[in-house]
Amino acid sequence: MLNLLLVASSAGDTFIYNYAKWLKASMDIHIDVFEFFPADKQEYDRAYYDSVARAGACPVPKVRALVDPLVKGRALRRYLKGKHYDIIHCQWVTAPMVLQKDIKRHCRKLVLSFWGGEFKKQRVLGSNRLYLRALDRLTRQADGIINGVVGKDKLLAKIPGFKGRYYRGYLGSAPLEALFDLMKVESREASKQKLGIPAGKTTVLIGYSGKSIHQHIPIIRALKAQGQLQARIHLIAPMTRGGVGEYVRQVEEELKASGFSYSFFSGRFLSDEEIGRIRNATDIALQLSTFDGFSRSILECLCAKSVLVYGDWLPYVTIMKAYGFEGGIAVSGIEDCAARLGGIAAKLDDFKEIAERDSENGRHQAIWSECIKDWVAAYNDLLA
Repeated sequence: MLNLLLVASSAGDTFIYNYAKWLKASMDIHIDVFEFFPADKQEYDRAYYDSVARAGACPVPKVRALVDPLVKGRALRRYLKGKHYDIIHCQWVTAPMVLQKDIKRHCRKLVLSFWGGEFKKQRVLGSNRLYLRALDRLTRQADGIINGVVGKDKLLAKIPGFKGRYYRGYLGSAPLEALFDLMKVESREASKQKLGIPAGKTTVLIGYSGKSIHQHIPIIRALKAQGQLQARIHLIAPMTRGGVGEYVRQVEEELKASGFSYSFFSGRFLSDEEIGRIRNATDIALQLSTFDGFSRSILECLCAKSVLVYGDWLPYVTIMKAYGFEGGIAVSGIEDCAARLGGIAAKLDDFKEIAERDSENGRHQAIWSECIKDWVAAYNDLLA
């Protein structure tokens, strides 16, 4: 039996949960999880984890932002004392993780997976430079990296000290499986009706999670400034994953004052079936995040045959080409998106053929039963 420790943001993260689920279905494995940022509101059970441990937070609000990585990093070191794993796998290389100077004492193989934003957003004692210095030390210890092939060369160029093996691995999407099942029996208009969306309106997703990086508020304000859109557009805002209470409240207040009809989801995690219905009900998906990789949520939108409108500051042209996707409309900013949205909504039929091809392409790339095979193969190769 393979003895694995997953070091993650949260055991309640949908990708970590389903990753563990499919690992258990694919190999003989014991899975412990150590989470840096617990999400107590999650509705996932812990059936696929053998144990879950968590790091506390710095109790002093005024210095928390500076020293919290140190507090959480120390918690992981205390947890590891006296333990040894076949593999320690860090899913998302955050500041507390890079502070682990001698983590290799506790495992045969150390594996890293980068989720995006690490090189620019992570900080130690408020300093990105200190984070990068510690990251270099950690990557020199790593035996393997499991990530997508798109961006591989750029990633490796940023961590020249890494001398391990690089493996292809993509996270799957449980809502994607639910989406394809739903699309067989339920039309887009039927999904809209079940969600209470006014008949005849074009639906626009303004962000796939509750994180502020999606820029919900400036998007709503820019769309509002295009006064003619309120009668034609219905906004969709799923704020259930990654949302902070005050920010979620501000987004809801902004929607109330916008003049748009809208669907707002908060306060609980959505089931895979509910996410599938939201995707199926979405005509246009906006991806105007300040930064982001090519997430599974965006792939779900493409598989739902939504028209994707994305910021040209995101690396989507290269990524979509590498994945074989043909669709997507690049915009230069939020104002540009708002100005063009009415025209895009009026010509949705022009995108149907491309959307059909992208949907079928996505089906073959992101079902968990297929994706997990690469991760299992990587583990087996590392331990061979």
